[in-house]
Amino acid sequence: MNRKKILLAFDGSLQSLNAAELCWSLAGKYPVRLTAQHVINTVGLWQLLNYELPGLTGSGPYINAHQNMCQELRAIGETLVSIYETKAKAQGMADQCVLDEGDALSEVVRRARAHDLVVIGHHAAKPVPGAVISQGVRCLPLYPKQFSMAEELSRLLEKPLLIVQGKAPAWKKLKLILHGDQGVPEAFRAAADWCDFLRIELEVNSYFVDDEEDTDVFELAGLLKETKGLYPDLKVTVHKAKLWPSRTDSTKAQVECEEDALVMIPTLPGPDGRRSMFGTAPELFVRCSNVRSLMFWPALVDATAGAENMETAAVSK
Repeated sequence: MNRKKILLAFDGSLQSLNAAELCWSLAGKYPVRLTAQHVINTVGLWQLLNYELPGLTGSGPYINAHQNMCQELRAIGETLVSIYETKAKAQGMADQCVLDEGDALSEVVRRARAHDLVVIGHHAAKPVPGAVISQGVRCLPLYPKQFSMAEELSRLLEKPLLIVQGKAPAWKKLKLILHGDQGVPEAFRAAADWCDFLRIELEVNSYFVDDEEDTDVFELAGLLKETKGLYPDLKVTVHKAKLWPSRTDSTKAQVECEEDALVMIPTLPGPDGRRSMFGTAPELFVRCSNVRSLMFWPALVDATAGAENMETAAVSK
């Protein structure tokens, strides 16, 4: 069994502690090499100060404030690394822990290139009283900026991303969410590989929406046969359902499942970042879902590949 290289992006929050404990649990059960990363976000700090051109005052006070705040953040970062290493050793883990500096998003993406999976903690969505949409309560982000780090990574990262939104129990199955035909073979094979690695069962959920029928669902017979040959002991179940999300209501990005399930949502490349198989922004699943373990798996197919393959098949007939 190949060793998986996992990158844990952490800060001092409870959400990061939940993510770290999940990573330590994985490292204790499976062949995993874990690297923990904390980033001193000096670029984000300058953006927070929001200074551009001289007006009522020059840049001096802002530069001094940035330098002083960066010094404080470095001290906090060093403390976090020390605390993390102490907790990791208490779990019997000899993790590598790195302290980087720069733009937080860019630094995580840079280190992610050498890893098989990125793990990050995130605040689970909470209903906001008074923010009502159609037939329910809308889940709004808990951040003053447009995207949280987890949401940004779900749009940009071209490596598997696991978002932890609570204290996650041991997984018993992986729930794969599919729709359409683009990226389905890639996603199915990746899910089967992770299930074999984790020794859990695979539940495939093929959804059709709006005016589609169950006959529009990608035919999985060939992939099931292939998987049986590669992983004879892997239990696979397949479900078809007309459910969510609706193309006419992008807020319907809820994922309902058991707490002991790891949910995998494949994403496809797009002109403005990655998108889900439903054509929706992946951060909607992060903002509106309470799933404790949510994995985004980036299919590398061309967004036009599915349509071209269908046209080729039609001509060959």
